[in-house]
Amino acid sequence: MIGKKKSMWSLLNPLEWLNAAIGLLAVVFAPLLRWLGMLTPPSTVGFENIQKADVDDAKQLAEEQEAAVDALTQTMSPAEVVRAYARADVVGRAEMDLRELDDAQQDWLLRLSEDDLAKLGMSTTGACARSLEAREVRPCYPKTTAEADAPEILSTPSAEDNDEWKRQQIAALYRQVQRELWLAPGVPNLQPKHTAASLH
Repeated sequence: MIGKKKSMWSLLNPLEWLNAAIGLLAVVFAPLLRWLGMLTPPSTVGFENIQKADVDDAKQLAEEQEAAVDALTQTMSPAEVVRAYARADVVGRAEMDLRELDDAQQDWLLRLSEDDLAKLGMSTTGACARSLEAREVRPCYPKTTAEADAPEILSTPSAEDNDEWKRQQIAALYRQVQRELWLAPGVPNLQPKHTAASLH
């Protein structure tokens, strides 16, 4: 866009001189003021406000996690390293430290198929040690613990259940009385309940 042409009379206006002087000062001193930080800072919309304490906390957490991983890998036996390697995913296997194993053991472990690694991952640590020593997969799975029997659920008997129970009790008593009363002569009572009273 082309600016408006100024007339010759505008050069005599002191406000035009003042405007030109301010523009000249802005061009000369703007980089200096920007460098000193006296101009308005750029917009920070969309940026997270992170404090020094947050950075220190994140650093401390990372150091603790790294120390825990180092302690875990230092205390692992070769069999535990094999089992951990077999249980890890592809990314975890790539990052795993195998220095506990010698070169031949590392070579054997790295050549295993996914099926063999799955078998070793489900095996016990002792089975991983035997497999590492023999350099062939010898899985041995831990025994499954017997599940506890489900507790018996007690329910309140209904009226029909009570009636059926009473019928069974009465039928049992009737059979017993019938056997006691109608035994053939000379056959002893196998389950005597009452002693007959004798009159002399």
